Amino acid sequence: MAGLKGITKCAVILGIFASLACENQPEGERIAQVGQVRLTNEELLARLPGPFLGSISVEEKRQLVEKWVDEELLYQEAIKQGLPDDPKLADLIAQSTRRLLVSELLERTYERDSDVLEGEILNYYEANRQSFERENPEIRVRHILVTDKATLDRVWARLQDGESFDVVAREESVDISASAGGDLGYFSEDMVSASFWEACQAANLGRRTRVTTTAGFHVLEVLDRREAGSERDLVDVRGEIRQRILGERRQTLRDQLLEKLKGTTEWDVDLTRVE
Repeated sequence: MAGLKGITKCAVILGIFASLACENQPEGERIAQVGQVRLTNEELLARLPGPFLGSISVEEKRQLVEKWVDEELLYQEAIKQGLPDDPKLADLIAQSTRRLLVSELLERTYERDSDVLEGEILNYYEANRQSFERENPEIRVRHILVTDKATLDRVWARLQDGESFDVVAREESVDISASAGGDLGYFSEDMVSASFWEACQAANLGRRTRVTTTAGFHVLEVLDRREAGSERDLVDVRGEIRQRILGERRQTLRDQLLEKLKGTTEWDVDLTRVE
């Protein structure tokens, strides 16, 4: 793993902060302390999400501890200044707690029925083909992106010598698509820069060409073109179908849970009083 960075790292840190400042302090070797609140090695490891265990480095752990100290200092100062007694803030905390608990209740309900079978995906696709028609023209392109003319010439020479486009793309391209052999899949005009779209439109189908855009120097090859109104293949919409099925299923589960609760709990509403 190339380090816990950006959103992932922030999420881990926030998860660690969430409940360390508790009254019953954990037993174990103390690695940090702010006032009377201690952080132990055991507590630090217990707060790390499973996927990161065994892959987080010592330096990253140290960074998390330093972040914990900063957060705890600020948290304790907020307590000293009486922020928990602020009625407006207390209401915001209560609302956040309600949303968190409701969200967790629903997630645990959804987890019981979260598997989507391949047959379900195929049946949904067959029954809803019209909803998978393209709204705009799309093209499928593979390319090799480099940063200078000399590298472009070297890449072109390798391809002319018969080397595989896939291999050259993986070794030479600086674009994120390198890991896929340069294949960008299908995309429409609004998904790429104007200069790249124009270059792709001007290229002949199945013919490799060298072009320059605002991103750099490319060898690109247009693999396919699809007109607006044409049907998207199942392989391109499988993920979208899965999310649709889960969305519909989750709405049903939510409705069923609410129906059950309304049948077992006293409740009342008078909409005529709402002004």
